[in-house]
Amino acid sequence: MRRAAGLAAGLLLVAGSLAGQGRPRLEVELRASGSDPPQAAVRLRDLLADEQFLGAIRSGFPLYVALIVELREQRALWDRTVDRWVWEYVVLHDPVRDVYLLEDADGTEEIPDRAVLERKIESVYVVGLAPRGRGPHHYRASARARTLSDEDVDEVYAWLRGEDAERADRERPGFLARTARRVLVQVAPLPRITLEGRTEGFEVR
Repeated sequence: MRRAAGLAAGLLLVAGSLAGQGRPRLEVELRASGSDPPQAAVRLRDLLADEQFLGAIRSGFPLYVALIVELREQRALWDRTVDRWVWEYVVLHDPVRDVYLLEDADGTEEIPDRAVLERKIESVYVVGLAPRGRGPHHYRASARARTLSDEDVDEVYAWLRGEDAERADRERPGFLARTARRVLVQVAPLPRITLEGRTEGFEVR
Protein backbone atom coordinates (compact mmCIF):
# COMPACT_ATOMS: atom_id res chain seq x y z
CA MET A 1 0.00 0.00 0.00
CA ARG A 2 2.80 2.42 0.88
CA ARG A 3 4.56 1.66 -2.42
CA ALA A 4 1.35 2.32 -4.33
CA ALA A 5 0.88 5.60 -2.48
CA GLY A 6 4.46 6.60 -3.25
CA LEU A 7 4.00 5.84 -6.95
CA ALA A 8 0.78 7.86 -7.03
CA ALA A 9 2.57 10.80 -5.42
CA GLY A 10 5.29 10.56 -8.07
CA LEU A 11 2.69 10.59 -10.82
CA LEU A 12 1.11 13.74 -9.42
CA LEU A 13 4.50 15.39 -8.92
CA VAL A 14 5.59 14.95 -12.52
CA ALA A 15 2.18 15.68 -14.07
CA GLY A 16 1.83 18.82 -12.00
CA SER A 17 5.34 20.09 -12.56
CA LEU A 18 5.03 19.68 -16.33
CA ALA A 19 2.40 22.42 -16.28
CA GLY A 20 4.93 24.99 -15.01
CA GLN A 21 6.02 27.98 -17.06
CA GLY A 22 9.76 28.10 -16.48
CA ARG A 23 11.89 29.99 -18.96
CA PRO A 24 15.33 28.37 -19.22
CA ARG A 25 17.85 30.29 -21.29
CA LEU A 26 21.39 29.95 -22.55
CA GLU A 27 23.71 32.91 -22.11
CA VAL A 28 26.71 33.15 -24.45
CA GLU A 29 29.20 36.02 -24.54
CA LEU A 30 32.78 36.79 -25.44
CA ARG A 31 35.49 36.95 -22.79
CA ALA A 32 38.80 38.67 -23.40
CA SER A 33 41.55 36.10 -22.91
CA GLY A 34 44.63 38.28 -23.33
CA SER A 35 45.34 36.54 -26.61
CA ASP A 36 43.74 35.94 -29.99
CA PRO A 37 40.98 34.79 -30.18
CA PRO A 38 38.72 35.67 -27.23
CA GLN A 39 37.00 32.90 -25.27
CA ALA A 40 33.32 32.03 -24.98
CA ALA A 41 31.54 32.22 -21.61
CA VAL A 42 28.51 29.92 -21.53
CA ARG A 43 25.86 29.64 -18.81
CA LEU A 44 22.65 27.58 -18.71
CA ARG A 45 20.13 29.53 -16.61
CA ASP A 46 16.87 28.57 -14.86
CA LEU A 47 16.65 24.98 -16.07
CA LEU A 48 14.92 24.05 -12.81
CA ALA A 49 12.86 27.24 -12.61
CA ASP A 50 9.43 25.60 -12.76
CA GLU A 51 10.61 22.27 -11.33
CA GLN A 52 9.52 20.18 -14.34
CA PHE A 53 12.96 18.65 -14.67
CA LEU A 54 13.49 18.38 -10.91
CA GLY A 55 10.11 16.68 -10.50
CA ALA A 56 11.02 14.10 -13.12
CA ILE A 57 14.42 13.45 -11.50
CA ARG A 58 12.85 12.90 -8.09
CA SER A 59 10.35 10.50 -9.66
CA GLY A 60 13.13 8.25 -10.93
CA PHE A 61 14.06 9.69 -14.33
CA PRO A 62 17.75 10.52 -14.96
CA LEU A 63 18.35 14.01 -16.38
CA TYR A 64 20.72 14.21 -19.35
CA VAL A 65 22.37 17.56 -20.18
CA ALA A 66 24.78 18.39 -22.99
CA LEU A 67 26.57 21.71 -23.43
CA ILE A 68 28.21 22.27 -26.81
CA VAL A 69 30.38 25.20 -27.90
CA GLU A 70 31.64 25.57 -31.48
CA LEU A 71 34.12 28.01 -32.95
CA ARG A 72 32.74 28.96 -36.36
CA GLU A 73 34.61 30.53 -39.25
CA GLN A 74 32.33 32.94 -41.10
CA ARG A 75 32.19 32.42 -44.87
CA ALA A 76 30.27 33.92 -47.76
CA LEU A 77 28.06 30.86 -48.41
CA TRP A 78 28.09 28.92 -45.15
CA ASP A 79 29.98 29.02 -41.86
CA ARG A 80 32.44 26.27 -40.99
CA THR A 81 33.02 24.66 -37.58
CA VAL A 82 36.76 24.65 -36.87
CA ASP A 83 36.80 23.47 -33.24
CA ARG A 84 34.28 22.06 -30.77
CA TRP A 85 33.89 21.52 -26.98
CA VAL A 86 31.28 19.19 -25.48
CA TRP A 87 30.38 18.40 -21.88
CA GLU A 88 27.73 15.75 -21.21
CA TYR A 89 26.45 14.67 -17.82
CA VAL A 90 23.59 12.83 -16.15
CA VAL A 91 21.90 13.82 -12.88
CA LEU A 92 20.27 11.11 -10.76
CA HIS A 93 18.43 11.25 -7.44
CA ASP A 94 19.24 8.88 -4.58
CA PRO A 95 15.93 8.64 -2.67
CA VAL A 96 17.44 6.76 0.27
CA ARG A 97 19.87 9.56 1.18
CA ASP A 98 17.90 12.31 -0.62
CA VAL A 99 20.96 13.53 -2.51
CA TYR A 100 21.72 14.03 -6.18
CA LEU A 101 24.51 12.39 -8.17
CA LEU A 102 26.09 14.09 -11.16
CA GLU A 103 27.76 11.54 -13.43
CA ASP A 104 30.07 12.42 -16.28
CA ALA A 105 32.94 10.72 -18.06
CA ASP A 106 35.32 11.70 -15.24
CA GLY A 107 33.31 10.19 -12.38
CA THR A 108 30.63 11.05 -9.84
CA GLU A 109 29.95 14.19 -7.83
CA GLU A 110 27.53 14.02 -4.90
CA ILE A 111 25.25 17.06 -4.61
CA PRO A 112 23.46 17.46 -1.26
CA ASP A 113 20.35 19.47 -2.20
CA ARG A 114 18.44 21.35 -4.86
CA ALA A 115 20.11 24.71 -4.23
CA VAL A 116 23.58 23.26 -4.80
CA LEU A 117 22.31 21.38 -7.87
CA GLU A 118 20.95 24.60 -9.36
CA ARG A 119 24.24 26.41 -8.74
CA LYS A 120 26.14 23.55 -10.38
CA ILE A 121 23.91 23.55 -13.47
CA GLU A 122 24.18 27.36 -13.70
CA SER A 123 27.97 27.45 -13.47
CA VAL A 124 29.75 29.65 -16.01
CA TYR A 125 32.00 27.67 -18.34
CA VAL A 126 34.73 29.61 -20.15
CA VAL A 127 35.82 27.84 -23.31
CA GLY A 128 38.73 28.74 -25.54
CA LEU A 129 38.97 27.05 -28.93
CA ALA A 130 41.68 27.14 -31.56
CA PRO A 131 41.13 28.75 -34.99
CA ARG A 132 42.77 27.28 -38.07
CA GLY A 133 43.25 30.52 -39.92
CA ARG A 134 42.59 34.24 -39.93
CA GLY A 135 39.38 36.08 -40.62
CA PRO A 136 35.93 36.60 -39.08
CA HIS A 137 34.74 34.04 -36.53
CA HIS A 138 32.09 33.62 -33.85
CA TYR A 139 31.15 31.11 -31.17
CA ARG A 140 27.92 29.16 -31.38
CA ALA A 141 26.60 27.32 -28.32
CA SER A 142 23.73 24.95 -27.63
CA ALA A 143 22.33 23.19 -24.59
CA ARG A 144 20.18 20.07 -24.67
CA ALA A 145 18.38 18.83 -21.58
CA ARG A 146 15.97 15.93 -21.37
CA THR A 147 14.79 13.37 -18.90
CA LEU A 148 15.49 9.85 -20.01
CA SER A 149 12.63 7.48 -20.74
CA ASP A 150 12.68 3.78 -19.93
CA GLU A 151 14.04 3.04 -23.41
CA ASP A 152 17.02 5.37 -22.80
CA VAL A 153 18.04 4.03 -19.40
CA ASP A 154 19.93 0.91 -20.52
CA GLU A 155 22.09 2.96 -22.87
CA VAL A 156 22.90 5.49 -20.15
CA TYR A 157 23.81 2.84 -17.60
CA ALA A 158 25.96 1.06 -20.18
CA TRP A 159 27.82 4.34 -20.67
CA LEU A 160 28.26 4.74 -16.93
CA ARG A 161 29.26 1.10 -16.55
CA GLY A 162 32.07 1.70 -19.01
CA GLU A 163 33.50 4.19 -16.53
CA ASP A 164 32.80 2.16 -13.38
CA ALA A 165 31.08 -1.17 -13.94
CA GLU A 166 30.62 -2.04 -10.27
CA ARG A 167 28.93 1.26 -9.40
CA ALA A 168 26.67 1.24 -12.46
CA ASP A 169 25.49 -2.29 -11.71
CA ARG A 170 24.76 -1.33 -8.12
CA GLU A 171 22.75 1.73 -9.16
CA ARG A 172 20.83 0.08 -11.99
CA PRO A 173 17.10 0.66 -11.30
CA GLY A 174 15.04 -2.35 -10.29
CA PHE A 175 11.79 -3.67 -11.72
CA LEU A 176 9.58 -1.35 -9.64
CA ALA A 177 11.45 1.79 -10.74
CA ARG A 178 11.36 0.74 -14.39
CA THR A 179 7.63 -0.02 -14.18
CA ALA A 180 6.98 3.37 -12.56
CA ARG A 181 8.81 5.10 -15.40
CA ARG A 182 6.69 3.31 -18.00
CA VAL A 183 3.51 4.45 -16.25
CA LEU A 184 4.76 8.02 -15.94
CA VAL A 185 5.63 8.21 -19.64
CA GLN A 186 2.01 7.32 -20.43
CA VAL A 187 0.64 9.98 -18.05
CA ALA A 188 2.61 12.97 -19.37
CA PRO A 189 5.38 13.65 -21.87
CA LEU A 190 8.80 13.93 -20.32
CA PRO A 191 10.31 17.43 -20.33
CA ARG A 192 13.02 18.25 -22.84
CA ILE A 193 14.46 21.47 -24.19
CA THR A 194 17.06 22.67 -26.70
CA LEU A 195 18.54 26.16 -26.40
CA GLU A 196 20.93 27.93 -28.76
CA GLY A 197 22.92 31.13 -28.81
CA ARG A 198 25.92 32.77 -30.42
CA THR A 199 28.37 35.55 -29.77
CA GLU A 200 29.01 38.57 -31.86
CA GLY A 201 31.62 38.17 -34.55
CA PHE A 202 35.31 38.84 -34.00
CA GLU A 203 38.38 38.95 -36.19
CA VAL A 204 41.20 36.41 -35.84
CA ARG A 205 44.44 38.07 -36.86
